[in-house]
Amino acid sequence: MHAVPHLPQLRNLRSWPMPAGRTTVLLSGVLFACVSALRMSDPSLSNGEGILLVLPIGLLALGFGLRGGLVAAVLGVALVAGWDHMSNHVQLTPEGYLSRGVAFVALALLLGTFVDHRRKLEAEIVRYYEASLDLLATADLNGRFTRVNPAWERTLGYPPEVICAGPFIEFVHPDDREATIAETADLATGARQTVGFRNRYRAADGSYRWLEWSASVSLAEGAIHAVARDVTAQYEAERQLAGNAKCLEAMIAERTQELDAARAETLKRLAIAAEYRDDETYQHTERVGAMAAEIGARLGLPAGQITLLRLAAPLHDVGKLAIPDRVLLKPGKLSAGEWEVMKTHAELGSRLLSGSNSPVLQMAAVIAVTHHERWDGTGYPKGLSAEAIPLVGRVVAVADVFDALTHVRPYKPAWTVERAIQEIERGAGGQFDPRVVAAFLTLRRETLLSEERHERIEQAIFGHRDELLGQIDRHAPRAQVAGG
Repeated sequence: MHAVPHLPQLRNLRSWPMPAGRTTVLLSGVLFACVSALRMSDPSLSNGEGILLVLPIGLLALGFGLRGGLVAAVLGVALVAGWDHMSNHVQLTPEGYLSRGVAFVALALLLGTFVDHRRKLEAEIVRYYEASLDLLATADLNGRFTRVNPAWERTLGYPPEVICAGPFIEFVHPDDREATIAETADLATGARQTVGFRNRYRAADGSYRWLEWSASVSLAEGAIHAVARDVTAQYEAERQLAGNAKCLEAMIAERTQELDAARAETLKRLAIAAEYRDDETYQHTERVGAMAAEIGARLGLPAGQITLLRLAAPLHDVGKLAIPDRVLLKPGKLSAGEWEVMKTHAELGSRLLSGSNSPVLQMAAVIAVTHHERWDGTGYPKGLSAEAIPLVGRVVAVADVFDALTHVRPYKPAWTVERAIQEIERGAGGQFDPRVVAAFLTLRRETLLSEERHERIEQAIFGHRDELLGQIDRHAPRAQVAGG
């Protein structure tokens, strides 16, 4: 919306004659009389004084439009003819009468048509101004409305004289006054226009209506021209939509969280199903996932990758679901043929997990097929070596072997942590990536220091407790005697 042009107090064209109209008629009559008196008082004057008749003709044309101008032109021609009829000293040729008549009529047509067109245009502007649903206003630079259209009364319930009686800031909601004053001050400098500014105006019933403003300033007139629109319904709808959007976002977040939890639980159950067959504690998968994530953190992996690794690593041996019990649960050493069967679990697991759009399952498929590859290229199933083995596979290889060494398996007893760590160290550069082994050793040192610190704290706490209990025991008999 654009700023409304300044409108003067237009005349009411439907009620004629008005004081301005009577004044125009009187002044025109005086001018006609003066020109006539001038010519009659000195018949020897040239015919040039007749040109003075354009003054009353033009005046009536400007005052009353085309009809007033034509009437005045006819009167001018009649006066010229009357002069010539009453005086023998002033005579005009037929061409003279015709030229005078044409000049008077042309002047009347020119000015009268202009005035009529202007009045029609002004009348249309007035009709628009009065019928507009938008709130149109003109204000001075002192913060008072000087003119408002009827839409203000229809919207707020105040008649125009009430709205224009005092500073407009009195109608603004207290919480919006500071912003309104600042916006008006910026606008009054002429540096920019106001577009889309919103504030609340008090209505006659005590409620507040949200108005959205566009305005500009005319420094030459010392006025601000503005248009406002009642956007209360729109504001309430926007607020309701915003509330609904927040509610919907919360519902989506809750549902997403539920789906994520369900997916994580499904993956956990799938990993446990694979471990159920050869791990009596059923916790190997969880431990491998946790350790792999911690090693990944020491390697500086992004947080998102660490999270995926934590969820994907437990599925590393899911292919064992397809391995026969006679091989998987055999307590002794596997034969060459049985070992070949056992090694197929890597590709079987990858095949089971492949083809999904889930980032977790995609990483799990990579881990399943690569966590038995060796840094020196002697692993299976593809004999990959060094950097050709995906990093997540190299990480899970260390976590898987360490946990398997330190826990009971059908084919071996549990090793001590110290022995298992030494085995991992010996495997650096052969079975394992040296960089991953270094991260693992850092993790184990941090874990050991944390355990020692926790042990010292416990000893301090329990030692202090034992000392307090001893003091209580020593004083207990005396306290009992005193109480007796």
